[in-house]
Amino acid sequence: MKKVALSALAAAMISGVASADALTLYSDPKTGQVYTTPGEGRVEMGDFVSAKEVDMQLRDLESKGSEYQDKMSKYVNVKSKAKTLEFSGTHYLGFTSANPSTRVTNAGAGETSIYAGRSSGFEMRRNYVQVKAYFNDKDYARVTLDSTKELASSVGTTQDGSDLKTSQGGGYADVFVKYAYLYLDKVLPYTGVEAGIVHRPWIDYEEHNAWHYRSFNKVFLEEKGTATEAGVDLVNSADFGVNFQTKTDMFSSEIGIFNGEGYHADKVAGNQQNSSQLSVEWRLTGHILGDGTKVGKNDRTKDTYANISTYGLISNNHKDDDADLGGTLDANEYDRSFYGIHAVYNQPEFLIAAQYFTAKDDKRTQNIATTFDKKDYTGWSINAEYRPIQDWTVIGRYDDYQIESTLNGAITSDIEGDKIMAGLAYKYNKNVSFIGSVKFIDEKDSKVAAKASDTGESKDVYMMTTELKW
Repeated sequence: MKKVALSALAAAMISGVASADALTLYSDPKTGQVYTTPGEGRVEMGDFVSAKEVDMQLRDLESKGSEYQDKMSKYVNVKSKAKTLEFSGTHYLGFTSANPSTRVTNAGAGETSIYAGRSSGFEMRRNYVQVKAYFNDKDYARVTLDSTKELASSVGTTQDGSDLKTSQGGGYADVFVKYAYLYLDKVLPYTGVEAGIVHRPWIDYEEHNAWHYRSFNKVFLEEKGTATEAGVDLVNSADFGVNFQTKTDMFSSEIGIFNGEGYHADKVAGNQQNSSQLSVEWRLTGHILGDGTKVGKNDRTKDTYANISTYGLISNNHKDDDADLGGTLDANEYDRSFYGIHAVYNQPEFLIAAQYFTAKDDKRTQNIATTFDKKDYTGWSINAEYRPIQDWTVIGRYDDYQIESTLNGAITSDIEGDKIMAGLAYKYNKNVSFIGSVKFIDEKDSKVAAKASDTGESKDVYMMTTELKW
């Protein structure tokens, strides 16, 4: 037996027509009006409950309502001036075993073991929790909190047993702000803008289109010397500034102006003078197969795409996030620039990507002591994925780079490094993936005899990783 909505019955009761044991109602399909008697064009709606039963149902709902309120009292009301709140999280958890192949001797400071030996342990490599507050379907504010705790084997000891902190950087577990920005869509034709602590143009692109495994290794330009990595350390993923993002079918770009130090550094570094000069960074991408409006959002197990990109940075009076560079106080002020080209092709069965870059640090004309006049960087990298069966991915990557430093016209450091990485990933479900990986890192400085022609960055690294996203 069909039952009418309580509001309709209430109206019928008020009009005095629901005093019988049962009630049949009729409706006019054209007007939707409800009648208690049949008539021309009226359609019988069915039998409805009596007034007595209506009263019983109302009492029953009232009783259940109190129970419902008791249950609801266990939850917290969320209030916001935003139209919608979107919460999400990304977590990289794992176990790592790092085996350095050298002990570094630093003349004048005794024997300095930057990596004293094998180091193994569990890590929280990244822990992102974020909220987006949407003001409409496109515009929003975003805040991403981050924390990390990796192997802290990068604190060595001198012969007298005292700690020697180096530029390798130890682990930390404090929560900090990674992103905090306002995004406004289409402030210019096809172009939106981020303002605040925002994405820098290159790294976010590479991580979402070509190298998807930040969980066990950073992208080529971001890597630096840690217990588990080595590299050129030219840029990081976020900074204070504005970033304009253009998306069309055949072309996309990001062009931004930033402080230049990155999200975890101050504009006035401890070893450098402050400056009003800023950093300009960009990415320009051609989408050979089209669909540039989906850049960074393709499902690489289903979509086919081919992109060619150029990227670059010009940062005058560049400031590092660490005043202690290379184990000695580096008072340099310098201008940094880099330029690169990158290509990626993906289809559901496999992905392949490659890039080449060149970079330079030039000393500024300051009356201060310096450890270099110029640094020249070059490097190339290639990475690939092969997906033989559903949910399984074979991963490979090779990096090669050179860093040459000069002082007073003489080459003081000539570092050559390469890395081989291999991994196997299994997608457990849409939220969880497991990855087993290995890295073989070899880096040597042919100009530093005191280090036995080795920088101490050579190491073998074995990792088990859990990627968790919700």
